[in-house]
Amino acid sequence: MKVYSLPKELRATLPEHDYLNDSWKICDRREQEHREAVKQWFIDHGFTGKNTGGILQMPMGDGYAEYMLAEGSKSCLIHLPYGDAWNDPDVEFLPKKEVVKRIKGREEIAKLFGGV
Repeated sequence: MKVYSLPKELRATLPEHDYLNDSWKICDRREQEHREAVKQWFIDHGFTGKNTGGILQMPMGDGYAEYMLAEGSKSCLIHLPYGDAWNDPDVEFLPKKEVVKRIKGREEIAKLFGGV
């Protein structure tokens, strides 16, 4: 699956955190608001598949690489450069079916444990 960086207008709105003064909850809320803006941008640009906006997280280093699925006639992943902005070098080799499966699995775990 093709992987792209955020479109220029969405990179300009990336949340900036003051890690000395902001709580984790504030930082998380800003990132969640940005994820919603990214999802809306996809929908506005024709990526209206039912899985658009799904988050794929790949374990990396001390965190994870994060991607959002843009589903349409041509689907792709968009790298979300939050935190350390980890990037998984193998994510492009995942077929769409596996990406959707992992997104759904993450959502089910979040329901069970009340997290993201």
